[in-house]
Amino acid sequence: MRLCASDTIAAIATASGISALSIIRISGPKAHLIADKIFINKIKPSQAKSHTVHYGKIRNPLTKQIIDEVMLTVFTSPSSYTGEDMVEISCHGGDYVVNQILQLIIKCGARLAEPGEFTRRRVLAGKMDLTQAEAILDLTYAQNEYRYQSAIAQLQGRLSNYINTLSQTLKDLIANLENLLEFEESTSIADRQLQQTKRILNNIIKELETTTKRNERLQFLHNGIYCVIVGKANVGKSSLFNRLIESERAIVTNIPGTTRDTLKETTIIKNLTFHFIDTAGFKKLKSTYRHYQIDALGIQKSKDWLANADCILAVFDNSRPFSKQDQLILSTINKKPHIVVLNKIDRPSQFDTKTLQNHKIVRVSAKYNQGIDKLKQQLANMFHKKINHHNHYLALNQRHLDILKQVVDLLKAVENEKYLDTMIINLRSALDALNNFTNPVNNEQILDTIFSKFCIGK
Repeated sequence: MRLCASDTIAAIATASGISALSIIRISGPKAHLIADKIFINKIKPSQAKSHTVHYGKIRNPLTKQIIDEVMLTVFTSPSSYTGEDMVEISCHGGDYVVNQILQLIIKCGARLAEPGEFTRRRVLAGKMDLTQAEAILDLTYAQNEYRYQSAIAQLQGRLSNYINTLSQTLKDLIANLENLLEFEESTSIADRQLQQTKRILNNIIKELETTTKRNERLQFLHNGIYCVIVGKANVGKSSLFNRLIESERAIVTNIPGTTRDTLKETTIIKNLTFHFIDTAGFKKLKSTYRHYQIDALGIQKSKDWLANADCILAVFDNSRPFSKQDQLILSTINKKPHIVVLNKIDRPSQFDTKTLQNHKIVRVSAKYNQGIDKLKQQLANMFHKKINHHNHYLALNQRHLDILKQVVDLLKAVENEKYLDTMIINLRSALDALNNFTNPVNNEQILDTIFSKFCIGK
């Protein structure tokens, strides 16, 4: 999307609905002049000092109608969030008032901002790089301490520094190889320098591969943990689902097979984000009636979730004997991290736990909320064990991982190359890829993809 940098943009920066305050942002060359037209005070915004706050009234310049009493903050280029002239208006909360002011601003010469356009202008002004902008997005969506801390570290430049250091190393290698190509006459000296370059490359490749593998293992810190609840019909999966999310989300009845589709809800347990999925009961389908197709679709969805799950809760009924359907459940979970949940411990036991002796078992009564806290703790422990030295964890999203894998492939090509000029070309390509990490200012597609995820006004 081609956005005109000379436009003055405006947007509501706070959530809709009834609230104490709402904030409207204006940014661009006409920001102060537009504020002059609508803001009534002893001093005009265009004449005010930067970073000063002024009490006044918003008035329609045509009808002279007073719309609201507000506080207006003035920012002067380049000392603003976007690097442009900016104004922020704090008005009374409520959709009607804030939208009346926004419409007035647009009539006076601004246009409605696109999602993330304020932060996009900040990046293009060189006031932050793209990884820091992505950190702002992560802060907005942070649901737990881990994601919050990694976003703060990225906003403060941790990831940028890592990439800049790597880029400088590649620049040094390119300079050395270019010097070797043009000036080095001694074959023995050239061979030694070339071997040294390849040793440095090998160390970089190992470091990048370690970083990407660690991030792939810890993606659940960024994306959340997808935990699928499976079991045969009427073992209490939906009751357990409701207890885990602490809400009566799933319908619970004594009729087997109530759940024929999957339900998904998100909750925080021990500072980790879990996405729980309640699935249709597993069973072998023999019926030829119309219910067959519905059941088959539900079970297929369950299998699809299982294939992509981070962990599984396999639920068994303590009050019923182990069955062939239970065996079917066991056969589906062995390749994934899982916990066996023996439900309905409030009833007399008929279940032979010897069949589960190689599995971690947590006994619960979902109906009476017994053992649920222990189950939550076991779930959290399963993933806390994977978080080693979190302070040294470099949080990367999929875009970052894709770029680093591209860089690794290019560096491996350099490592195996015999000709200096081709080595230099591949190193330059790797350096260009790293530049896209932080400053793809000429790549509209990358910018559009990232900033489309922002809310309007950010």
